[in-house]
Amino acid sequence: CAWRGVMIMVVAELQTKVEKYETKASRCEQQARNAADKAEQSFYQVLAGYYGSLAKDFRKILEKRLIA
Repeated sequence: CAWRGVMIMVVAELQTKVEKYETKASRCEQQARNAADKAEQSFYQVLAGYYGSLAKDFRKILEKRLIA
């Protein structure tokens, strides 16, 4: 069925986005730990939170697609 093929593509794309944003969040957390000063540390912590939130949102969407 063509619909199933489209659904598999959508799920794969969502999974890719989850992984992308989780990786970015992890890198930002590492940058925050290695920051030279408080301003830089704060910047990377906020950015890590943003990317982590995006990953969480995409994971929720992915879970809904897998249930449907």
